Amino acid sequence: MKASHKGTIAAVCTAVVVFNFSSCKYPEGPKFTLKTKTARLTGEWEVQEIDGEGLDGVEYIFEFDKDGTGEISFDYAGYGGSYDFEWEWEDDKAAISVDIEDSDDTYEFEILRLTNDEMILEDEDKEEWELEKQ
Repeated sequence: MKASHKGTIAAVCTAVVVFNFSSCKYPEGPKFTLKTKTARLTGEWEVQEIDGEGLDGVEYIFEFDKDGTGEISFDYAGYGGSYDFEWEWEDDKAAISVDIEDSDDTYEFEILRLTNDEMILEDEDKEEWELEKQ
C-alpha cells in the first residue's frame, strides 16, 4: 500500500473516532461508543422504574423501530394493550418525540443515558424513566 493511502486511511479513522467522541455524549453517558444513536435506540425496552419507583405489577414495553415507528405495550394484572407510535429525534438527537397514533398525545423525552442495554429518559414533568433493553 502506498504511503499516501495509509495517511488517508489514518485520517478517515481519526475523523470517525473524533465524530463518535463528540456525538455520543449524554449527561449520564456513554462517553464513547461505535454504535450510532439510532442503532442503540432500536429494539425492545422494558421500563424498570419511573422516578426511582418500581412499577408494582405493571409492565411497560417500548419497541423502537429503525424506520421511526414503534409500539408501546402494557400489562397490569392480566389486562393490557398496545399503541402504535411514531418517533423522531429532537434537539440534535438529545431528545426523542413520541407521537401516539390515533390520538393527540405526543411526549418528548430528554435522553440522559443511552447505551446498548440501558436508557434513562426524562419526561416533560422531570420524572426519570429507567429502561432496560430486552
